[in-house]
Amino acid sequence: MLLALSGVILFHPLIDNIVNIRFMVGVFISFLLLSGIFAVSFKKHHPIIASLLALPTFTLMWTAYFIDIGGFEHVKNLFGMLFMLYMIILFLEHFFRQDEINREVIFGALVVYLLMGLMWGYGYTLLEHLLPGSFTHPAGLSELDVTAFDYFSFVTMTTLGYGDIVPTSEPAKAMVMTQAVTGQVYLAVLVARLVGLNIAQRLEKKD
Repeated sequence: MLLALSGVILFHPLIDNIVNIRFMVGVFISFLLLSGIFAVSFKKHHPIIASLLALPTFTLMWTAYFIDIGGFEHVKNLFGMLFMLYMIILFLEHFFRQDEINREVIFGALVVYLLMGLMWGYGYTLLEHLLPGSFTHPAGLSELDVTAFDYFSFVTMTTLGYGDIVPTSEPAKAMVMTQAVTGQVYLAVLVARLVGLNIAQRLEKKD
């Protein structure tokens, strides 16, 4: 799943008007959806719910590869956001139940961080659709799509703040502030704690 996320983040910015890249991104997103479904199979009903959330995104994504899906693009983004949110909740719940903090848990925490970035990207895309003009357009872009908002999401979450895309509406400002705080708290509190516990447990085993 970490590999699929890395592929999506790496190739998504290159997607514009490049058919081969679009296809590759579609493959990585498909792999991300499938690996996410299998990753939450520790309870029987989790894969079913995850599949129901992933199916509209998967179907509409590949349909859009061949034809214009129009307004259904936003349906795809909505279910993509819900799928990411569901994965994040289940992974965090699973981590907190673990007695031993191993590499799998550490990598899982990294997966959650990347999922958060993509989830907020979908969220910003939907907000711009519902409230047009919620964000300023950088020079050279006539409109902002999910690719631009994925970039903006990770820039916001890492507090880089380049300033090429700026929230203008009150809901947009609230979302941006929430993501910036959430991203920093997640890294400073949860991930740092997991790494610290992992080191402490390894030292205990040596003793």
